[in-house]
Amino acid sequence: MPRPVVAAAIVDSLSDPTMLLACSRAYPQELRGQFELPGGKIEEGEDPTAALTREIAEELGARLTIGERVCPEGGQWWPILGGRVMGVWLAEVASNSQEPRAGASHLEAKWVPLADLAALPWIAADLPIVEAVVTRATR
Repeated sequence: MPRPVVAAAIVDSLSDPTMLLACSRAYPQELRGQFELPGGKIEEGEDPTAALTREIAEELGARLTIGERVCPEGGQWWPILGGRVMGVWLAEVASNSQEPRAGASHLEAKWVPLADLAALPWIAADLPIVEAVVTRATR
């Protein structure tokens, strides 16, 4: 079974979110330019939130304050590409962190108003997760 993946739905504020950080993939070629929630694979024996903290530091050079999980209906993990599953947490940039920036994995990292997220070309597996994040953030 493939290693599980973690991702952060990074919002401008955990208490009153109005924007989400959307990241467009640099590779592989078939996903290039499509948007995703940033994150990555959990290493063997690694705690999921520790993996998320590590992956965001590596990919975006930022530290996070991690909030609550965003789970699919009836489950803890979202089905994604290649038979993998992904755990997703709401998060905000920590007060002592630099602003997130696109690294080698992404072409760009940009703040997008929640109401405008559906207009982006999301990786198909990430779209229902983004919709769940918007629903959670706007209630």
